[in-house]
Amino acid sequence: MDISHYAALGKQPVSTEQPSGADVREDDEFDRLQNEIAKMSNPAATDSVDWEQVVRLAASLTASKGKDLLVGCYLAGGLLQTSGLPGLLVGISLLDDMTALYWKTLYPPPARARARRNAVQWLLERIKVHGDESDWSSLPPQSPELIAELQTRLKSLDTLLAEKDPEAPSLRGVLSQLTTVAVQEVVAPPVAGAADEPASDLAHASEHSVAPAGLSNVAIDSIDAAQQAGADALQRLADMATYMGEADLAAPSAYRFKRMAAWGGIEQLPAEQGGATMLAGPIPQLQQALNSLLTLQADADLLRFTEAQLENYPFWLDLNCIAAQALERMGELYAPARREVSGATSWLLTRFPRISQLAFAGGMPMANGATLQWIDTLTGGASTAAPASDNTVASIIAQARAQAAGGELALAVRSVQKAITESATPTQRLQLRIQLCGLLQAERPGAHLQPLALALIAEIDEARLPQWDPVLTLAGLQAAYMVLATDDDRKGQCEALLQRIAMLDAGAMVALVT
Repeated sequence: MDISHYAALGKQPVSTEQPSGADVREDDEFDRLQNEIAKMSNPAATDSVDWEQVVRLAASLTASKGKDLLVGCYLAGGLLQTSGLPGLLVGISLLDDMTALYWKTLYPPPARARARRNAVQWLLERIKVHGDESDWSSLPPQSPELIAELQTRLKSLDTLLAEKDPEAPSLRGVLSQLTTVAVQEVVAPPVAGAADEPASDLAHASEHSVAPAGLSNVAIDSIDAAQQAGADALQRLADMATYMGEADLAAPSAYRFKRMAAWGGIEQLPAEQGGATMLAGPIPQLQQALNSLLTLQADADLLRFTEAQLENYPFWLDLNCIAAQALERMGELYAPARREVSGATSWLLTRFPRISQLAFAGGMPMANGATLQWIDTLTGGASTAAPASDNTVASIIAQARAQAAGGELALAVRSVQKAITESATPTQRLQLRIQLCGLLQAERPGAHLQPLALALIAEIDEARLPQWDPVLTLAGLQAAYMVLATDDDRKGQCEALLQRIAMLDAGAMVALVT
C-alpha cells in the first residue's frame, strides 16, 4: 500500500482562506477517531483498535477539516501500526512540516501548551510500545536511506519542538530506539586489485552484512550545528548507557552516562506556579508497577525500571533514590554504581537546588518524603530545610514535605489543612488541595485518600473553576483521578472524571489511561 501521499498533508493547506482550517474537536469524524483510540484503554471493548480506520479518519480531518497536533500524532501512530518504520517516517515527516508551517495557528492553540505536549507524549509512548512489542532489534535489516531520513526528520522535529516550547517532550528516546535497528550495509564498488577476491565471498558479505544505525558526523560551523552535535552526543551517551547496563547491571559507567544524557541538556527548571509545574508526571499504571516492584524488593528489576524511565522522566527524582537503595542492597560489587547515582544526583541538585521542591502537573512531587531524606544525605540537609516563613503555596508545601520526610506526616497534613482554611483566595486553596493529594499519594500509596479527591472535585464545582481557570481545573481533576483510579469500586466516577478531563484536554485524558 502506497502511503507516501500522507506526508504531503503536513504542508498542504486546508483552504486558501484558512490554511490551518478550523477546530476539529466538535466534528463527527473526530468523535469516531477518539472512540477508536479509546479502545486501547477500555477493558470492556469488544474489539481492538482498527488502525486502518484511525489512519483514514485522521488523514481526512488533517486534509480537509483542520490541522490538529493530536490528530496528527494519531495519524503517525496509525501509520506506524499499519506500515512499520516506513509509516513512522511518513508520520514524523507530516508532523515536522505541520509544526514548522502552522505552529501559531495549529490546534490546540498555543495557549494550551500542555495539550500539545500531551499529544506528542502520546505518540512517543505508542512508538516505545511498538518498539518493545515488535522488537525492532529483530527486524530484517532496513535500508540506510530509510533510517537516515527518519533520523533527520526526528532531529528536525525535536529541534522545532524545543524551540517553540522548551518544556516539550524530547524525541531523543525514539532516536535511541532507532539505534537498535539493523541497517543494510552499503557495499562499495570493487576497486582495482579486488578481482582476486572470490566473487562468492563478496556476494555472501553483501547479502548478510548489516550495521547499526549511527549518528551523522556534521561539521560544527554554527551555533545550530554545535547544539545539534551536543544533542547527538547526549543521545550517544544514552545509547552507550543502555547497552552497558544490559550487558552488566553493576557497570558504574552505565549509571553515569545515563544521567549525563538525561540531565546534560537541561538548562533551566520548568516554569512553575506555587511549586506546581506543567510537566506530565508518570501515569498511574507506571506508579503501580513501581510500587509492586518495591513491595517485592526485586532489586534487579527495580534497576531496569529506574534506568528505563529516567530518560522519559528526568525530573522524577524518586527514580534515583530507588536505584541507589537497590544498589546498596545488592552488595559491595554494586557500590561503585551506587556512588555514580549519588554523585550525579548531587551534581543535579547543585545546578538546580529547588528541583526537589517542585511537583508534576496533578500534584505528584518530584521527590517524595523518602527521596528527600536520601537527598539530605547528599546535601547535608539542604533539601528539607524549612524556607522563609510566608504564605506562598511553594513555601507551605516545601515545609510540609520537610515534615513528612522527618516522619511527621500527620503534622504535615495539619499544616497544609490550616493553610487551606486560612487561604485568602480560591486559587491558592485549590492549589494547596492539589498539592496535598500528591503529597499523600507519594507518602502513603494505596491509602484510603478518596475523600480528599472528592473534596477537591466539590471545591472545583462550587467555585465554578472551569469558567475562570481551565488550567487549574485540569490540574485538579487530574489529581482527583490519580487518587480515585486506585479504587476499583469507583470506576463510574473515574469514567465521569475522564469525560470532564477530555473536554478540557483530550491529550491529557489519553495520557492518564495509556
